[in-house]
Amino acid sequence: MADAISLTERYEVLRPLGRGAFAHTLLARDRRLGRLVTLKVLHPRHTADPKAYELFEREAAVLRELRHPAIPLIHTTFRAEYDGAAAAFLVMEYIEGASLAEVIASRRHFELAEVLNLFVELLGVLDYLHTRVPPVLHRDIKPANLIIRPDGSPALVDFGAVRNVFRPPEEDGSTIVGTHGYMPYEQYMGQASPASDLYALAATFLHLLTGRAPPEFMTSAGRLDVPAGLPFGEHLRGALVRMLAPAAADRFQSAREARAALLTAQAGGGASTALAATPSTQTLAPRASAKLVELGPAPRALTGATRDLYKEVIYSPTILMTTSERGKGGAGVLDMLFLVFFSVITAGILPAIFYSMYLARKRRYKPFMIHGLPADARVLDMAHEKTAFDEKLTRVRYEFEVDGQRHRGSDQVLPAIAERWDPGDTIQVLYLPDSDYDSVIISTS
Repeated sequence: MADAISLTERYEVLRPLGRGAFAHTLLARDRRLGRLVTLKVLHPRHTADPKAYELFEREAAVLRELRHPAIPLIHTTFRAEYDGAAAAFLVMEYIEGASLAEVIASRRHFELAEVLNLFVELLGVLDYLHTRVPPVLHRDIKPANLIIRPDGSPALVDFGAVRNVFRPPEEDGSTIVGTHGYMPYEQYMGQASPASDLYALAATFLHLLTGRAPPEFMTSAGRLDVPAGLPFGEHLRGALVRMLAPAAADRFQSAREARAALLTAQAGGGASTALAATPSTQTLAPRASAKLVELGPAPRALTGATRDLYKEVIYSPTILMTTSERGKGGAGVLDMLFLVFFSVITAGILPAIFYSMYLARKRRYKPFMIHGLPADARVLDMAHEKTAFDEKLTRVRYEFEVDGQRHRGSDQVLPAIAERWDPGDTIQVLYLPDSDYDSVIISTS
């Protein structure tokens, strides 16, 4: 923990944001940098509690290693006097928006596309956390810890219960953390796995869809009984039922598996078929390159050629609905008729799913188009991946170098574009140095 400083000299506290059993969160302004921040303060009476302080320190350590647009960045840590005693502080990125708990309390109506988009994006966040080395578990997913930004995108906050999966069991294996109703049985035993976070996410969406807290659905056997006739159809209900299975072994074993099942409406869907593979250690000379794009210096305005490229790489819902039959381009009359027809016969589910995929892709690409730096990347291998209703995109793995350091990434493109490339070909990507060199493909031919 950093040295003690004067709280009021560096930060102007504006208002409280939340209050928990061990810590409070405050909205503040950083006087030196002129930005809004979230201050999380471990209450002075708990600073001397070894377990509370360990969890507080662990939250800071984990957040320092995470780089994801739906997870707040940690700026620094320090000690200062608070309520007349020494207290520990975390300074984090301020996430503007309302908590999902507030949204539920307001009885706001959600459309199917909004629900699917939130579900898919949050499963993506869990996939990111659970595939870290070692995996990271949140352990306290609930409506109060999900923020819905003004643009509709979610953020996962309050990592106070976070756990590194590979910590020795004797350290904290018996610690019970979480919130009643959203915690699976094994968490009451001090055990947790990625399937535990999936359970909590499903309980959260059960609350969102019904407006009723999970304990109201608890049976005498301790199982959450998902009601029949849940809004938005049986495919969504089926995903929740499996994620809420009492035994962790009966749930989806990964967020990626759950996401694939949700999008395809088939448990276990989303299998990929390998197209080509090149050993990652093999050195290949660059061959015929994809068309390279000229972009101005970052940050860029989403206008002119940049806006046109942005539209081309995010793919419209109608393109995503017909990936196996087309390359690229806008929606035409036949596309609109196709959309209307399947909207009718699937009760609106099919277009809602693809619109959700489109929104997620649009949000992901936007920061790259504005702030991303270009690089030439070498294709390593490619594989088909199902999206929904037997449509496919191609997962392209690639590597690129920046200042002598090699970085690897992967992105999905239309099969008609990927079939023009071979391992060893050069394509163009945009990367974000401040986001652990995360990258996306912008080559379109």
